[in-house]
Amino acid sequence: MSEVDLIATIPVADEVRDRVARLLSEYGRSVRQEPGNLRFEAYLDAEAGALVVVERYRDAAAFADHLSRPQNAAFNAELAQITGGGGSRLQMLKLLD
Repeated sequence: MSEVDLIATIPVADEVRDRVARLLSEYGRSVRQEPGNLRFEAYLDAEAGALVVVERYRDAAAFADHLSRPQNAAFNAELAQITGGGGSRLQMLKLLD
C-alpha cells in the first residue's frame, strides 16, 4: 500500500485570514489524532497570502476515513461560511522513484 500525499491550498481574503488560520489550527489538532494520519502541517504562503496544508495518510483507506469523518464536514462547512463559499484546492502528489 502506498501513502497518500497532498497539498491543500486555501485562498483567503486578508480580512478573514486570521480567523481561517485559527480554524485550520484547531482542525489540524483533530486530524493529527486520526490513526491513519502521518502529517498535517499548515503554512502561510507569504507571497500569495493563501493558507497551505501539507498532508500525508498511511494509505488510500486512511485518507477515505479522514474524508468521511464528521469533523471534516464541519471544517469545510465553516470554511465555506467564512470565505463566502470558497474552499480548498487539492493537489494530489505522487512520489517519484
